[in-house]
Amino acid sequence: MRYLGIDYGLKKIGLAIGDDESKIASPFDVIYVIDVIKVIKVIKDLIAEEGIGEIVIGVPKKVGDFHSGAQLEITQNFIKLLKSESGLKVREVDESYTSKESQRLQQEEGATAREDALAAMLILQAFFNENYNLQPTT
Repeated sequence: MRYLGIDYGLKKIGLAIGDDESKIASPFDVIYVIDVIKVIKVIKDLIAEEGIGEIVIGVPKKVGDFHSGAQLEITQNFIKLLKSESGLKVREVDESYTSKESQRLQQEEGATAREDALAAMLILQAFFNENYNLQPTT
């Protein structure tokens, strides 16, 4: 099965793709948010083009006061809309530190993918690692 990883943000949405055969996530693209309905359409088109069977999205888990409840609520509302519009199962993964790690990958490892797509890749890879008992790759 092919999976779509999403790093959801109010201005940009990072996307990654992977499958349960290779269990490797790869950065795919970044969508700039203008209108949430247009974003959903772009994602639905991508689902059809890439044969996506499930979606994995990063959610802000509270770490002290680092993440606001408002961002969590916004992300949860997006997930509800995505589920109803796509008809796919949407799994949630803690996105803590993915932005920081994606910046590190760019600076120290020379990753050329955009930061949000790298964050989506890290979210999807965390899902594979957890669900297939894999060792972390970074």
